[in-house]
Amino acid sequence: MRRSILLAALVLLGIGAPLRGQSWGASYFPYVTSRASEFPVFAFRYLYAKPAEWDAPYVAAGDVRADVGVGVRGGWLAGVRFRAPGLWDGWRLQAEVSAARAPRQHYFGLGNTTVVDDQLATSEEFFYRVKRARYRANVEVTRRLAGHLHLAVSPSLSFVRYSAHPGVSVFANDFGSELEDTDATLRTSLIYDSRDTDYNTHRGVLLEVGGAVGSGGDGYTRLYTNLRGWLTLREGTVVAGRMVAAGIGGTPPLDARFNLEMWERQVRAYGGDQSNRGMSDGRFLGTDALFVNAEVRHDLLNLGNYGAVTLLAYFDAGRVFERESFRLTTEDFHVGVGGGLAVRILRSNIVTFNFGDGPEGFEFEFGSGWMF
Repeated sequence: MRRSILLAALVLLGIGAPLRGQSWGASYFPYVTSRASEFPVFAFRYLYAKPAEWDAPYVAAGDVRADVGVGVRGGWLAGVRFRAPGLWDGWRLQAEVSAARAPRQHYFGLGNTTVVDDQLATSEEFFYRVKRARYRANVEVTRRLAGHLHLAVSPSLSFVRYSAHPGVSVFANDFGSELEDTDATLRTSLIYDSRDTDYNTHRGVLLEVGGAVGSGGDGYTRLYTNLRGWLTLREGTVVAGRMVAAGIGGTPPLDARFNLEMWERQVRAYGGDQSNRGMSDGRFLGTDALFVNAEVRHDLLNLGNYGAVTLLAYFDAGRVFERESFRLTTEDFHVGVGGGLAVRILRSNIVTFNFGDGPEGFEFEFGSGWMF
């Protein structure tokens, strides 16, 4: 009865089951998201997509989307992305241009042992903040080699400007009033992907091993591995885990410490809804990073293709390395534990509300999509 009432309500609201295997069509809608230490960000999306067949592991065989958004603290975002996982057999293509301004980006310094002075954070509003403007263009081409094995190549170009707020701040102490950098990168990765779907995964493994060269700073290289796995314990209950290890050689720019570029996505490090939900966004920065995540997802209400409400429990732990060699260790790990709620609208539109406890106390994180 409850299921029937909810389905009827969705129909009355104009939200029906997604049409699959159809021709290209347009849709547009507002949504709420978070960006670089700012929540909420009110955004609007225009989507032009070709729905995939019902048994495809992706929702759209191809789509073009355009996003604009404005935050309550003065931030903004804009971008256009083309993504085609199913338009050409054996190939995946993604291209994106984006621009964003974050007027209150966290910056606590470099290294795994930076501390927060609560008195300074209270008396000096921008002591741990910096303004950041970022412009980026990226293309990624993926070729299926055999079975679940893929090879991806991705060139990108970004320009970033960091500006100190008036008054004293950690950023001004480390870099002065302004820091600019242009970074051209080329990344190659080998991927093993056995996921059942790439948007709401219930079972499978994704292993990615890659490397990149970049022109930012005085030039640098990066090697990384990203292992993710999902297992359905029973209908409606999924256990998921992830391990990420990344290391940089050379002299990288500051922005390379904030972002880990991976296959078809970026991960903001270290801290926040994409890496450790028990800490502030960008809490620890280093040339190298090692972290693990584990979570249990249990459906409280599942309406199939119409949506779901899911209960979360998670464990996040990890660290960064700055001016020290990367090593496999659990020493000086920063741990976040907690729970939350995920709401899925239709097949793939997912938002998460995460409530956790970390090294510095309670932390709330809002996420768009699953963490991994």
